Amino acid sequence: MNSIFDELRAAVYSVWHRRWLVLAAAWGVCLLGWLAVATVPNSYESKARIYVQLDDPLAEQIGIGVGDRKRDITRVRQTLTSAINLEKVVRSTRLGDNVTTPKQMESAIIGLGKAIKVESEQDNLFKITATSSSGNLSDAETARLAQDIVQKMIDLFREENLAGSRGEMGSQIDFLDKQLASRQK
Repeated sequence: MNSIFDELRAAVYSVWHRRWLVLAAAWGVCLLGWLAVATVPNSYESKARIYVQLDDPLAEQIGIGVGDRKRDITRVRQTLTSAINLEKVVRSTRLGDNVTTPKQMESAIIGLGKAIKVESEQDNLFKITATSSSGNLSDAETARLAQDIVQKMIDLFREENLAGSRGEMGSQIDFLDKQLASRQK
């Protein structure tokens, strides 16, 4: 028992005499760790969920325009991530501030396409996720950029969906008018 106690006392005595060396090594490891963490750019992510009404009750009752659900989901996803919509997003956010040539616009669109994910959570519920990690912007500006990208994607989809709904409704009304005219005869 005394030998264990003597060995423990010798170890503590040895550490106590080399405490400055251990402290210097710990500070060196901490400084290297802080430098490594400081070089990692901050990445901000903005998420939004949108509900898209894919079912048209009037069209289903009449028997026109009834489509495949998977095809509709694919159409919504492709509409959101189309090159035309991504170009509109680039032009209307801070991503387009330094874009002057078509080549730069193309690379900005490709980069934005990689930073955006559109996932179908349910049949009518879509999740839009945008990640922004710009080294030349401040943290607040980078976070705001991620939020602006998602908001602009929602705005573009809403505009296109409203325009499409008006056109579809016009064609459905025309179809109903024709049906009424033929039944009156």
